[in-house]
Amino acid sequence: MGILFVLFTYWQFNDLEQYNTEWWQGWVLTYALCAVVSVLGFWKALPKWFYAAVSIVSLLVAAYWSLGIEWHKTVLYNEENPSGNESGGLVIIAIWFCVLAWKHGSLGCKCDKK
Repeated sequence: MGILFVLFTYWQFNDLEQYNTEWWQGWVLTYALCAVVSVLGFWKALPKWFYAAVSIVSLLVAAYWSLGIEWHKTVLYNEENPSGNESGGLVIIAIWFCVLAWKHGSLGCKCDKK
């Protein structure tokens, strides 16, 4: 996943030219941080709450961003409206960080204790 997020970071520069995304620096930073966390997490896990929080925030922002999708038009790779691509990227981040939270054990709930 670290490699995938590195690719996503690289592709954001193409999106700048193709979609003229206003927030391209934010997307570059977001994907780069996901790549770093993914690679470093291989050796040293971050707190489980961090992974869960990133997952929840990503899902919430994806839901908000999806409000801008024009469903009657092309959803992905729409040069006039990149909301589909942006929402999709956030969903991928949310799923990955949810996997990391699950992989690194309980989230501190009483129900997780045996």
